Amino acid sequence: MLVLTAEAMRRLEHLTIEGGHASGEALMERAGAGVVLAMERRYGPVLGLRVLVLCGPGNNGGDGFVAARHLRARGAAPSVVLLAPRNRVKGEARLHLERLEAERVTSTVVDSEQALARAIAERPGWDFALDALLGTGARGAPEGMIAAGVQALRDLDDAGTHVVAVDLPTGVDADSGAIARRAVRADLTVTFGHPKRAHLLYPARAFTGALEVIDIGLVAPPTDDPDFKVELATVSGLAALLPVRDPRAHKGTAGRVLVIGASLGLTGSVVLVARAASRSGAGYVQVMAAERFHDVIQARLTEEMFLPAPGTASGGIARSALPLAIERARSAHAAVLGPGLGRDPETQDLARSLALELELPVVLDADGLNAFEGTAGELRKAGGPRVLTPHLGEMARLTAESAGSLEATRIDSARTYAAKWGVVVLLKGAPTVVAHPDGRATINPTGNPGMATAGAGDALSGAIAALIAQGVEPYDAARLGAYAHGLAGDLRAASAGQMGLTAGDIIESLPAAFRELSRGRDRPARQFSIERRRLAR
Repeated sequence: MLVLTAEAMRRLEHLTIEGGHASGEALMERAGAGVVLAMERRYGPVLGLRVLVLCGPGNNGGDGFVAARHLRARGAAPSVVLLAPRNRVKGEARLHLERLEAERVTSTVVDSEQALARAIAERPGWDFALDALLGTGARGAPEGMIAAGVQALRDLDDAGTHVVAVDLPTGVDADSGAIARRAVRADLTVTFGHPKRAHLLYPARAFTGALEVIDIGLVAPPTDDPDFKVELATVSGLAALLPVRDPRAHKGTAGRVLVIGASLGLTGSVVLVARAASRSGAGYVQVMAAERFHDVIQARLTEEMFLPAPGTASGGIARSALPLAIERARSAHAAVLGPGLGRDPETQDLARSLALELELPVVLDADGLNAFEGTAGELRKAGGPRVLTPHLGEMARLTAESAGSLEATRIDSARTYAAKWGVVVLLKGAPTVVAHPDGRATINPTGNPGMATAGAGDALSGAIAALIAQGVEPYDAARLGAYAHGLAGDLRAASAGQMGLTAGDIIESLPAAFRELSRGRDRPARQFSIERRRLAR
């Protein structure tokens, strides 16, 4: 399922109309009808329910006019309020307004906050309120009567009315996910054709509520156009990527993972990576660390193996371990480099050499990333595929950009640097974005705030490496691993709550997450829900 910018959506609508596949009038009809169907799917029949429909003068208002007509046809009692002069309603929206009025559903035009308050007070209460004020093309903060409509919808929400946003909550920027000082808080957002970026990016995601995507018959987008290369990870899309184990498999053919890391005080990271790799299907996992940590690491590993390496005085792996690491990597299918590795200059030098020289796919994390602070472009010369898994702080060090600017452009930043460095970039966060050097990107919807805990990133690295070792391409392994990792956290939180969730809990839930994914091989994914969290504004 693609995720579009406002401009990409306009282009797709234009291609649909100009190509003769559907008229603008028909697209608006399907959109408005879809809003009502989505409401009934989520809340049940609308028969007898009081529904306030607040409309702006543009196409979003036109969708609202259509929705009001279908609500009336299904036995609801809609009341349409137009927050603009009637003569400002043009084109298809005007046609649908006239069609609505022809069916004796009157619209009340209001030109002041007092008039709006009177229109809302005509009934003692409202079961639903539809936000059809502004669509995806809106820019800047709502003003005038539209701003008054936003405040009215917030007040209705506070009073217990279910708020349904048509396409996008008003006050939300469709592309960046930024919100105005006042924005509509929706219980349900019904969007058309494809999700928009704001539906997935914070803070707008917290204002979206549950999201349903309605098929309105748009044409398929150009496959080679960079505007149409960002997608949403779904069960149906990812399930097909799951590795299928040969019935004749043994531990050596089921995926061999080499984990290189650990230093004084940071031995737990390699243990978590190794355990996650095993729980994600790898048949044989080895941990290479300084020999002095043999007892402490081996005591925590049962199925996984320990490979002793020469160490530095500070506890890192010594530069002299390079030939040993290269030799061991020849018998592995994937490696994880960096967890707990430390900042010892000698160890960092080793990390740079390994990242460039190893010929197998390598997942670079933690201090493996820090070894390339400001020099990640060197990875274009690497001997094999590389997957980088930075959080915002690590990404800031790699790029010399501020964490704030990266957060504000996380989708495009991940895509830009994946192309620039010739690697797969998995930018952790809410949401996690996985980008391919060719411009493709996947936004991950799974996960919860309880996963903000030490070691969660190690679990992710282990899962990705295990999938690569089982034959999944690095980009697919990164997006599949991110989804399964987040789903594992969601499954655990559903049974035990978010508070106190640990990396170990996520790791132990990975098999259940992969089982859930495998069940979705033939299950269509048309909608998903996102947790609604109110932000103080």
